[in-house]
Amino acid sequence: MPPLKPADASLPDARFERLRAALAGTRGAERWAALDQLVAAPGFEDWLRREHPRLAAAAALHRRDFLRLAGASLALAGVAGCGGPPAEEIVPWQRAPEARRDDDPRFYATALGMEGDALGVLVESHQGRPTKVEGNPDHPASLGATDTFAQAAVLEVWDPDRSRALLRDGNVADWNVLLAEFAQRAAGWDRVGGRGLHVLTPPVGSPTLAAELERLRTRWPQARHHAWEPWHRDQALAGAALAFGRPLEARPHLERARVVLALDADPLARAPGHVRLARGFADGRRVDSEAPRMSRLYVAEPTPSLTGANADHRLALAHDAIGPLLRAVAARLGIDAGGSAPEPARDAWAGAAAEDLAAAPGEALVLVGETQPPWVHALAALVNERLQAFGRTLDWIEPVRGGEPAADSLDALLAAMAGNEVDGLLVLGANPVYDAPADGDFARLFASVAFSLHLGLHVDETARLARWHVPQAHALESWGDALAADGTASIVQPLMAPLYDGRTAAALLAALQGEPDAADHARVRARWPLDDAAWHAALQRGVVRAAPAPLPPPALDESAWRATATRNPTPSPAAGRDGVDLVFRPDPTLWDGRHANNGWLQELPRPQTTLTWENAFWLPPELAAVHGLRNGDEVAIEVDGRTALGAAWIVPGQAPATVTAFLGGGRRHAGRIGDGVGTDAYAIRTRAGAFVARGARLRPTGRHRALAPTQLEQDMHGREPVRTETLAALVADAKAFDRGRHRDGPFPSLYPQRPRGGIAWGMSIDLNACIGCGACTLACQAENNIPVVGADEVRKGREMHWIRVDRYLPEAHHAAALDGAAALHQPVPCMHCEHAPCELVCPVGAAMHDADGLNVQVYNRCVGTRFCSNNCPYKVRRFNFLQYTDDAESLAGQRNPSVTVRGRGVMEKCTFCIQRIRVAEIDAHNAGRAIADGEVRTACEAVCPTRAIVFGNLADADSEVARSKRDPRHYDLLAELNTRPRTGYLGRLRNPNPRLERGDAEDGA
Repeated sequence: MPPLKPADASLPDARFERLRAALAGTRGAERWAALDQLVAAPGFEDWLRREHPRLAAAAALHRRDFLRLAGASLALAGVAGCGGPPAEEIVPWQRAPEARRDDDPRFYATALGMEGDALGVLVESHQGRPTKVEGNPDHPASLGATDTFAQAAVLEVWDPDRSRALLRDGNVADWNVLLAEFAQRAAGWDRVGGRGLHVLTPPVGSPTLAAELERLRTRWPQARHHAWEPWHRDQALAGAALAFGRPLEARPHLERARVVLALDADPLARAPGHVRLARGFADGRRVDSEAPRMSRLYVAEPTPSLTGANADHRLALAHDAIGPLLRAVAARLGIDAGGSAPEPARDAWAGAAAEDLAAAPGEALVLVGETQPPWVHALAALVNERLQAFGRTLDWIEPVRGGEPAADSLDALLAAMAGNEVDGLLVLGANPVYDAPADGDFARLFASVAFSLHLGLHVDETARLARWHVPQAHALESWGDALAADGTASIVQPLMAPLYDGRTAAALLAALQGEPDAADHARVRARWPLDDAAWHAALQRGVVRAAPAPLPPPALDESAWRATATRNPTPSPAAGRDGVDLVFRPDPTLWDGRHANNGWLQELPRPQTTLTWENAFWLPPELAAVHGLRNGDEVAIEVDGRTALGAAWIVPGQAPATVTAFLGGGRRHAGRIGDGVGTDAYAIRTRAGAFVARGARLRPTGRHRALAPTQLEQDMHGREPVRTETLAALVADAKAFDRGRHRDGPFPSLYPQRPRGGIAWGMSIDLNACIGCGACTLACQAENNIPVVGADEVRKGREMHWIRVDRYLPEAHHAAALDGAAALHQPVPCMHCEHAPCELVCPVGAAMHDADGLNVQVYNRCVGTRFCSNNCPYKVRRFNFLQYTDDAESLAGQRNPSVTVRGRGVMEKCTFCIQRIRVAEIDAHNAGRAIADGEVRTACEAVCPTRAIVFGNLADADSEVARSKRDPRHYDLLAELNTRPRTGYLGRLRNPNPRLERGDAEDGA
């Protein structure tokens, strides 16, 4: 059979020069499908789309595709094959057990995260395929846990929409042509010291990249480096400079604090080092039944946050009223901060908080969020110094990421482009065409630059306007280094070779300066000159340099603060119907938009609304009532003549006359998942209103958008799935969680009693430690091959998550809940009932008990009657109504080979990660020992940053889970149904200030 090829596939001699150039521009184990494809022969792509439409999008990417396409007669294949192992040695984690077989997973320590806020992680690898991320217990920023973004990283590396080829003006190009063109430009820059060359990156948190940028500036002293990120901490650093005379980074210690006041701050979700901070907060709230004591948290904020949801006292307050509230607190502490006293309710709230803070010297802490102006940050430093927080609950360190403030840096670049001073711009790992301020007109200016180059994971909005686009290597497939928020340095080691011949920013800069063959591994080793033993240890442990010691308590400059504070803006008057405060926030799941093409994150319910696939505008109930709005109604928000359209969502706890816009939606060139999803809030975000736009106008459009929340009802209707009590009530009565509630049994039953053997797996979830972040949901999805179903299916109630996080408003404080009370979050996996209603109704025995008491699902028995789901009172079973699993070949690389991929018509649910149980059983059996307590960790337990989930053997009275079941706060969900669930809960505790509990000072304003 002749080989399949286009009719015009002959190769004239003149084209061999192009072929040689293309071959010379490749590196590593490159493959291509046909010589026509390598040299971009006319007609090849059209023929491939006509003959093999499913392969057209991935034409030059996978060897097996080419075999299907061309048969045995084609010996070569297209762009980068399927990754494979990296060329250099990578070192497994130091505590990883020896693999029994080649297909057993191995774990490697590396680092992930945003620049300057890296998270130490362990990545599970199956034969060179990264499949799952766990926390690194040896890394101080992780402490063995991760967040949702780290969990989603494995999906991003296998994203079928990733950039796959070097592009010039949108067409596949040759690497040598890029180097030659840049060399011509470089000759000109050599003559003028680099004047006109600008480099734009995110804030640099890689010492190796910083060294490469410094080398570029050494060659071209007049070249400019700009660092930009849309969600920055410029005002916090400026506040420290105002207080101390130099910018410093605050490093709080929530685990040491007995009283915390958070003002428009969200340390549990948005702050650098938030995973460590969440652990510290939970440790401070963990209650010992023998000596009950826990911290107290006050929160004042304009829009609900994870931190506010976990507060003992929360005040819904306009953005501009945060500073005056802090003035009132400072005045109660004897600090003359100026300003007039707030209204009586707020003054009482401030007085109670100040009294608590003053009563805990050295154990008190005041935090201010990055959206507040510098003078508020400086005043917080004065208050913390008065509370003796320095060196105890608050340390100061030099900024991990150097350089000028992000906003100023971008302004300088915009001014240079507007003045025709930029003839070369390298955009490395950023997307400013999408996320730069709307009034900067970055897209128009960027398109006019003579030489523009973009490095990125996707052909995004910036890539499409750049002359050159270079595919970027993902952190899981490249060598590098990264700094955590506290300065801890880690080596980033790859799990595999780059899938699509991607480059790192450091490698690209080196190549453009005449070193195209320099390897990232050699560059990183040169930056960290260690002997072989020390290098091996650094790779094993995941830490190459510990965090620097905190600075001695810095001296305050009160005079500078007072000079600035006297000029601070006063709160805006109460906004009328057509004037509101528009506050901006990064999306809880998409952040600034960089994760928009990640289906796991798009479908992860937002903690405060349970919305998926949409970044709706948040409105307070009274503002919605004024405009006659209900959830999903479309509104137009206008700021300085710019308008954005989006859905409205009514949120209790939102400050009056305040609307929240979340960044990250409305992408135009994110990929097949993210394109067109949500609202582009950047369209109305200006340089002056980066965090709050005052006087924004809200107008209903009369249209309605169908949104996709996973929980429509947030009232508990008297059933109390989440039980709450105060710490004082528990101290007074150890049985406070049982008084007046359904008793937990025993009850008579028609079910046969199953005797417990040596193993009885169970789980306990501490609602006092759970912060509602949703990391457990995503970890379960990554571990158990759970598919994404899309917004339409979520609207039908068909989401597939095995563990959901429900959100409730506390009924005991329902009136206050509409204004400012904290929310309640409850993770709900399968209960693994001993009297399981699902098993009784299954006609084919697909739902059944195993020998260890697990409620298991036999997939190949299931015929899809869904009787089990109907009979489950906890609604934790998930049915594959359609073939939800994406069959994109690259995504198969992410899947866990130990877990069956389910098909259409099959019921599924939480299995307590039975695959991990079986591995522990085999290890214990081979070693001739019992399974140790804590040896089996479910995916949700392992990821939890607050250690809220405990799993183990209930038959072992000394196990942690058995001890948890004996805690006075323990209860079973819907125990009155006599299902005898193996999953139980520890009730939520509040630690309110009695002075505020008796009054009404929590009415938000």
